[in-house]
Amino acid sequence: MTTQQPEGQSASGSPEELREDIERTRQELGETVEALAAKADVKGQARQKASQIKEQAADRASQIKDQAAGRARQIKQQVASQPAAGPAAGPAANNPAVLAAAVAAVVFTVIAIVLWRRK
Repeated sequence: MTTQQPEGQSASGSPEELREDIERTRQELGETVEALAAKADVKGQARQKASQIKEQAADRASQIKDQAAGRARQIKQQVASQPAAGPAAGPAANNPAVLAAAVAAVVFTVIAIVLWRRK
């Protein structure tokens, strides 16, 4: 069995050079094995992807929540600037709890739709 030396390297290397070469080769082999193991770890890749999607959904839900809150403030200001409604408008017209519940329902619905579409 013959071994071929890389170009520029003689067959008579010092023992220290051989040790360094062996250590470098071991390190490269270890890195290669780790890379192959990571590619073969399908469960790990799936967990990582799920984590990324979860973070994206949480960020998007936060954005939508902020947008809905801003829109609710605008609507509340518009309602407050309008003249008082007569008795035909009903008791909900001047009740901030009803307005808050409606806004919360809209925000919840939007978040639920976004999360459902991500699946």
